[in-house]
Formats: sequence, structure tokens, C-alpha cells
Amino acid sequence: MPDLSNKVCLVTGASKGVGRGTALQLASYGATCYITGRELATLETVQKEAEDRKSSGRIIPVECDHRNDENTRRVFETISVEQNGQLDLLVNNVFSAMQYWWDNFNVDFYEPGTSACGIINKVGMRNHHYSSALAAGLMIPRKRGLIVTVSPVGRKIYLLRLASGLRNALKDYVAKNNAVNLRTNNVAFAFLWPSIVLTEKMTKFIEKDDDEDQALNEIRASCRQMLDCSESVEFQGKCIGHMLADENIMKKSGQILLTTDLAEEYNFEDVDGKSPLSEQSLKILTKIYGWNSLSSYIPSWLKLPKYFYDMMLCS
Repeated sequence: MPDLSNKVCLVTGASKGVGRGTALQLASYGATCYITGRELATLETVQKEAEDRKSSGRIIPVECDHRNDENTRRVFETISVEQNGQLDLLVNNVFSAMQYWWDNFNVDFYEPGTSACGIINKVGMRNHHYSSALAAGLMIPRKRGLIVTVSPVGRKIYLLRLASGLRNALKDYVAKNNAVNLRTNNVAFAFLWPSIVLTEKMTKFIEKDDDEDQALNEIRASCRQMLDCSESVEFQGKCIGHMLADENIMKKSGQILLTTDLAEEYNFEDVDGKSPLSEQSLKILTKIYGWNSLSSYIPSWLKLPKYFYDMMLCS
């Protein structure tokens, strides 16, 4: 287990889902972890959960609406004052348009209506960039730090329409670009990809009875098939905790990292004991045995459409 007892962390958008799970894991490793969200009361329930677990670290809630740059700036000022300028980790996780996507996922880019790119990317791409700049301002003087941006695989395959894919592609590029800028200051910048994560919203979606929307029914059915290889909301926190404790983390700077590959490298399991198949393992098995012989029994992402693997194996 990583020892983060001397580390100061910030996880944005940590009221629930992956942000909450990441903060709980970092606190369990001994970190002092600031968390942000729009409702202080909800953040305080995460703080209490860490206390109830008797975590060796602590969670500090800070109310923040990341649509507002001044709110965001104050979060970093608070950390700087309270921690004497120390910030070891920023996890860019906040995203305010998930409900918008659920309501509009079947709307094509050429259909009239509000611009999806503006809604999806304001508290996503734009705020992640601003928060990263503020974090770098604290990390550079100390010549160490780690910035992690969390997002799905939408830049590599068709996923959730153009606006979502654009968001992920931009964050991918930003991670690579910022990693180059920060390398001389010994600050790492990485991009983390999960697989299927059982967030509160995803769990509710899977458990819902089928409705009249056939497209939603197909997605729901696929998600149900992949429950055995899904990730908990705390799996990414385990990944990030191990990354922060890695003395050679600069070797990963600028890379796109899969949660499952990191679990294999650092030799840990999810909180429920599961070990999802890594991308590298998938590549090796697919090349050796072929798609048809694997698709019937490999308990992992092979339930997804075959074009996903075709594109991944060619990358």
C-alpha cells in the first residue's frame, strides 16, 4: 500500500462517483485530500465516510462551482495558505454535463439546438486546463508534482457523439503538450482512462427497467454484460495513489494510462477483489488466439463492439 502521509492532494468534482472514490482511496493511503463540489453538505458526507473508515489521512471539503474561474482560483489559494504552498497532486475529474449527455446522447451534431461542445467542454476541458495551470504554479517552485486528467476513451473511437469525443481528444492533446512544458520542472502530467465504472448514475441506469428508447436499451444490455469486468469508483483512486508514490513517475508523464494496465504493473486489485484484463494482456491474447476464439469466454472488454479492438490493436 502506498504511503502518502506527507502528500497534499486535490480532487475536483468529488461529491460522488469517481471523484468521491478517488478521494477516499487517497485518504486511506494517508494523504491530506482537498475535494471540491457545488454542495458543501454532500462533500461533508464524503469527509465523514473517510472518518468512519478510520482513514489515516483526511479529507477537506471546499465548496466550489468550477464554472466560475474565481471560485476555482480561491480553492488553490486556500490550499497554498493552509499547506504552506504545497500541492503534490491534482486530479482533474470535475464534469458538469453528464446529465446533459444522458438527455441528449442520441442527438446528432447537425440537429438544431444548443451547442453541445460549449456545454460539455466548459467544466471539462476548459476548467481542467485552468486548474492545471493553477496547480503547476504551486508545483513548479517545489520541483515536483503530479497532475492527472481522468476521461474515457472517446478520442480513440466513436463514443457518445462528436462533442464528447472532441472533449477527450483535446484533453489527450493537452496532457501531452503540458507534459513537455512541465518536464524540466519535474512535474508529471498524465491522462487516465478507465473502462466501465459503476458510478451511482451508471448503476441506476443498468438496474432500470427497459424503456421505449431502443438505443438506450442496447447500451444498457451491453453494460449488463460487462458487469464482471467493471471497475468500482475507487479503482482509479488506487491507480492514482500508486502513481503518486512512484519515484519514477516522470517516465509516465505525457502518456495515456489505462487503469487496468496500472493495476497489473503495481500489482493491486479493485476493492471487491476483481482484476480487470489489461490492454496489454488483451493485445497479446488477441494476436495469439484470434478474435473469434477469444470473444466467447474472455471476461473483459471483449463484450464491446469488435471495431473498438481493431482500432486499439492498430494504435
